[in-house]
Order: sequence, then C-alpha cells, then structure tokens
Amino acid sequence: MDQEEREEILDRVTSQSATVGASVPDTVTIDGTEVDLSEFIVETRAIETVPPAVDRKVSSVKSTLRAERERRMDRLRGGSEGDNGTDATDATDATDATDAIDPLDRETAEALADEIVGIDRALNALDTIRHPDFADEHHSVTLDGHERWLAFVDAVQ
Repeated sequence: MDQEEREEILDRVTSQSATVGASVPDTVTIDGTEVDLSEFIVETRAIETVPPAVDRKVSSVKSTLRAERERRMDRLRGGSEGDNGTDATDATDATDATDAIDPLDRETAEALADEIVGIDRALNALDTIRHPDFADEHHSVTLDGHERWLAFVDAVQ
C-alpha cells in the first residue's frame, strides 16, 4: 500500500461523518484482552441515572478506548504497533523514507480503519450516557436550599 492509499484511509477515518451508520463493535481487543464493549454500553445506557461508581468506570473505559484508538491511528499513520523506535526521518535516503513506514497492506489498513471507526462510535455512545437531568438537579438544589432556609428560620424563632 502506498502513501496515497494510506492517506485516503486516514481521511475516511478522521472525517466528521465517519461514524454515521457505524455500529459499536461487539468486542474490542485491548492489550491482548478481548473486551465485550457492546454489552458494557448496553448495560450502562440502561441505567436511568449514572451513579458516581459507574461514572468512574465509564470514564476509565473511555480513557482506555481513546488510548487504544490513538495506538491504532499511529499504526495506520505508519508507526508500528509496538513502536520499535524507527522513524522515517532516520532513513538515509529520502526515497527510502516510505520503506521505514510500517508496511501495511490495504486489507489490514481497512480493518484498522473499521476498528477505529467502531471505537469512535463506542466513545460517542459513552459520551451520551444519561447523567442526572440538569433541570431535575437544579430543582433538587433549589428545594434543598429552601429546606435549609426554613430550618434556619425555625432555629432563629
């Protein structure tokens, strides 16, 4: 696969509409461990209000997914999966610079692109998980304030 093909795939992955019509992958492999991503998202989205413990777990999963997405993007851009320390700028001849880039074939690059889009879709789904409704939260805070005020007035009398 040449650099032009690589850039076409990168453009597709980074486009604003990349996740339109994409689905959350059932599983994603992170550091050799298969994670049941789709089930986690379904279970988390089923919760009416996300409690703090679940919110911390969601934040952790999102952070892990972002790191995994970046690792796959680096590989797609031309860095190796394990980042063996070679860099295209280390090549002795400018024409050899493309040889220093990770030699992905088109099929592998397309698979990486699909995985990245799936991770992006999962991140979008996790970003839209329900948090307490701000109107309900404001109402609750207002009631708490009135109750404290009434308790103060009762204490003063």
